Amino acid sequence: MARAVILAVAAMLVAMAGSAAGAAERTYYETPYGEVKYKPKRIEFSDLTLTKIRWRHWNGRRSLGRGRARINTCEPSCGEGSIVRGTARLRVFLRHREDGRMVYGCLKGTTRAGGETRRVQWPPGCGS
Repeated sequence: MARAVILAVAAMLVAMAGSAAGAAERTYYETPYGEVKYKPKRIEFSDLTLTKIRWRHWNGRRSLGRGRARINTCEPSCGEGSIVRGTARLRVFLRHREDGRMVYGCLKGTTRAGGETRRVQWPPGCGS
């Protein structure tokens, strides 16, 4: 009887270890210029650069990030626009399997700089 209980407990522990190993799979993010990175610290757009990004809950269904934002206002044109700096709050989500690895498919967030709040979204039209 004791042997059967020990075997049952051992089988449960092995099953739990197997599922925990699957949950620890790395999830990546593809930046706007095609780089695939694990927990990117820097993400560049044409007129916006996000730096010093710190992520929470990475590898989960979604991850939240905070960092610094450097924004070219592009007023009156991008060549003559001023640079403003501020903060960024980000969320990556919509995990899917791509080329054998998990990848976050969407990034949404906001930047606050120069007294304005701007939205960030990649790719355009990304789901909620």
